[in-house]
Amino acid sequence: MRLRTKLLCLLAVLALVAAACGEDEEAPEATAAPAPETTEAPDEPEEMDEPEEMDEPEEMDEPEEMDEPEEMDEPEEMPMAATYRLGIFSAPTTDNPWAALDTEAEIWNQYVIPGQISLYTYQGPTYTVVPALASDASPPQVEADGDAYSVTVNLRSGVTWSDGSPITANDAVFTFNTIKKYNGLGGNFPSIWPLARDDDPDTEDDESSQGVSSVEALDDYTVKITFNFEPGLAIWPLSVGLASIFQEAFWGPIVDASDDFETLYAASGLGAPNASGFDSAEWEPGAFWRNVALDSYWDSGSQYTVYSSGAVEYTTGGTTETWGGDPGGDVVADYTEGPFVAESLYSIYTDQNAAVLALTEGEVDFLLNPLGLQAGLRNEILAAPSLEVAVNDQNGMRYMAYNTRKFPMNDLGFRRALACMIDKDFVANTVLGGTAYSINSLVPPGNAYWYNPDITAPCAGQSTAERVASAVQIFKDAGWTWDVEPAWDEGNRDVIPKGEGLRGPGGETIPPLTLLAPGPGYDPMRATYSLFIEEWATDLGIPLSAEPTGFSVIVDKVFVGDPLLWDIYILGWGLTPFPDHVFDFFRSSNDSALGGFNTPGYSNPAFDALADEFDRAKTLADARDLIHQADAIIAEDLPYVTLFNTPLIEAYSNQLTFPYTTILDGLQNVGALTGVVTIG
Repeated sequence: MRLRTKLLCLLAVLALVAAACGEDEEAPEATAAPAPETTEAPDEPEEMDEPEEMDEPEEMDEPEEMDEPEEMDEPEEMPMAATYRLGIFSAPTTDNPWAALDTEAEIWNQYVIPGQISLYTYQGPTYTVVPALASDASPPQVEADGDAYSVTVNLRSGVTWSDGSPITANDAVFTFNTIKKYNGLGGNFPSIWPLARDDDPDTEDDESSQGVSSVEALDDYTVKITFNFEPGLAIWPLSVGLASIFQEAFWGPIVDASDDFETLYAASGLGAPNASGFDSAEWEPGAFWRNVALDSYWDSGSQYTVYSSGAVEYTTGGTTETWGGDPGGDVVADYTEGPFVAESLYSIYTDQNAAVLALTEGEVDFLLNPLGLQAGLRNEILAAPSLEVAVNDQNGMRYMAYNTRKFPMNDLGFRRALACMIDKDFVANTVLGGTAYSINSLVPPGNAYWYNPDITAPCAGQSTAERVASAVQIFKDAGWTWDVEPAWDEGNRDVIPKGEGLRGPGGETIPPLTLLAPGPGYDPMRATYSLFIEEWATDLGIPLSAEPTGFSVIVDKVFVGDPLLWDIYILGWGLTPFPDHVFDFFRSSNDSALGGFNTPGYSNPAFDALADEFDRAKTLADARDLIHQADAIIAEDLPYVTLFNTPLIEAYSNQLTFPYTTILDGLQNVGALTGVVTIG
């Protein structure tokens, strides 16, 4: 079989494991946390930095028995005999894997719901694109097919659902036809399974779109995907090739009986067939979620050897395949696929403090935490002798979003003036005690190849006095006026007088505005940030009130609720190695009112044209240039204000052994490796 290695080798490099922080580094408490070290993606895969070596965990059956910590039980003594206890501090909201990709697209649902299958997948810790259901070592090329374009993918036999039935091309056909039946669905679906649409000649608007027009099963193990345009790598393979596939036998009858997607999403997915090593077995809302390991997992016993070059050697049934180019550099992971635990039990805690307490007291083995830790909790974990700590660069961001559908957030001058007042470095370094670092780009600095270092924050480097003067001038230039204009009082080191009677360019007064942000129990960093933004807004005469709100409440309000019933919010994103989110979050066709992820309702024809060009990009270099251009447009138009990121500190029992701990976005991004962890 001829390997098409160029794309996969480059992807392995660009996934940027080399940018991750060393696992033994300790971020200082009282000084500014620097932005994580990053490396430019090299031209040759061999030039990746070597992840730090993980120390062998010491045995500690009981905390008080520490006479001989150097001794370890043989791992084979305890396979399938232990419960992997994980802590989470926000409750799952659904057991339905379809809904978890759309209206319930929360990280907490992704943690607990067992995974589906895709044609290709990311291989940790390098994020090389490797086969999952596909048998082709690298994604086949799209070819012209009449007036359209298509790709034919051969599938592996022997891959089974958790109920033991084979996964075939018919499941892929069913998945796409279901999405088409429900008009493309929303949330993640428009990006992972983009639906081709024809223009309706009876309407004035152009409803056409580029995407997948059909999926066909040429036989049980050959699938043909047809596009209505020549897709670039953003669509194939890095969207459709990584898209979830669902089992027809289980979901088909539900879809056949459902005229609307809400009925499908309301169906329970507990115990539904999936392609992982676990079945979902029990969910007690607000208390726990339990998955049980499968004795007959199709990939159990397979051997994975991952090299720093991004290459992967996969051995199963005595046969070895090589994916992602020629093996080179050091081995960064070498392990056998499990699972080696009997079950994974996710205990739900009221907030991060309670979850950390459970971890330090030995109630849980691993804390799934996408947020990063505040200084006090970090010190508790570092002081616990029974815990290990891994520190990685985080592939995510916390941000503030304006609702550009309504006044005054639809006014660029308003958005810029308020953004100018936000001193990100002051909050990160001083207020948050150096446990965070400010970010300006939509791509975190740890994702070094795609990161744009030229993006700067509004009024960057200015003092508070200068920010006030700049914000006032921005308002004036945009036609805004005050009854009482705000000004900086040097003697009092404060804004005196504060703005009063602020009016828009047409004389409009600003109604009371609400800034929704997670409360201090969920994320004290964003809660604190919201209070400072409220104060800066008040200085300018903007009647903005910060309102601590439950995480899931904010998500429901801004993603699936009435798009006019919110003003400004603060949330965060966990991102994928290939940063197509830069377009997915701001395409006008992805408006959250239409089911997409464009919560601000941002609409810019020039940006949409750039997004269409991105979909056709054939090379990584072209895609990066377009992402940088899009990043710059958003930094100018400001539907989002990126705020900060944190080094991802993860703590776990020293009774756990992982095949690797150095990975961009941490172990939480690979589900705490439930399928390969060993205990004891």
